[in-house]
Amino acid sequence: MSIQTKLDELIAPYKNSASIYMYDTDKLFYSHQEHKQVPAASLIKLAILATQLERHEDLNQTINISNTPVVDGAGVLKLMGQSQWTLNALLGLMITVSDNYAANVMIDHLSMTAVNQWLGENGYADTKLQRRLMDTEAKAQGRENLISADNALRLFRFLMEQYPQTQTWFLNQQFRGKLPLMMDETATDVRIYNKTGEGPLIDHDVARFSKNGHFIDVAILTWGITDRLAVISLMAQIGQLIYRSL
Repeated sequence: MSIQTKLDELIAPYKNSASIYMYDTDKLFYSHQEHKQVPAASLIKLAILATQLERHEDLNQTINISNTPVVDGAGVLKLMGQSQWTLNALLGLMITVSDNYAANVMIDHLSMTAVNQWLGENGYADTKLQRRLMDTEAKAQGRENLISADNALRLFRFLMEQYPQTQTWFLNQQFRGKLPLMMDETATDVRIYNKTGEGPLIDHDVARFSKNGHFIDVAILTWGITDRLAVISLMAQIGQLIYRSL
């Protein structure tokens, strides 16, 4: 059975609530609803990261984070007592521990307008930054951050290829319970770089599986599925299928 056929079988029960975009090195390998625009959750951090790196600022410069309100959710910055942080440290926290407070500091540093302008100028039409992370008031007003599987994977591949320093952050990303779940601790012959996103009835993962110079990149986005264990199982099975195909 081909990997494409197996993927068809795996996503069949969720085909109206999932999108997938996959590359085998530089060849488009599999796609399903890849331009479906859905709430981005933490995948919007890929757009923030790309915009910041494309400015080519000195990442060792220090900024004061105290003017950005602390928010809940993922991250450790809110627990730290220091107000001065380098851009490099903030970006690292935003990816490795998906730090929402760090992401909001970066939004304030860049401006939403600047992020959306960069996205528009670079062909990411499905991606919109319309509120800070954890801004429940803005969310209630209908302002949502949006992305598609196509845009998420292209942002991820762009960062991996154009800014190799991000590879360490993606490789050491602490949320590994989706695509890498079934082999992350045991498959020592494969390197898995990834970034997740999640929220109410939202689960996403974007990853690169690399083995002996061969790599497969995949984005899977899901929405509106009430059985979260089934979603996690779906992603884990897709990750294992990719690993076995390398």
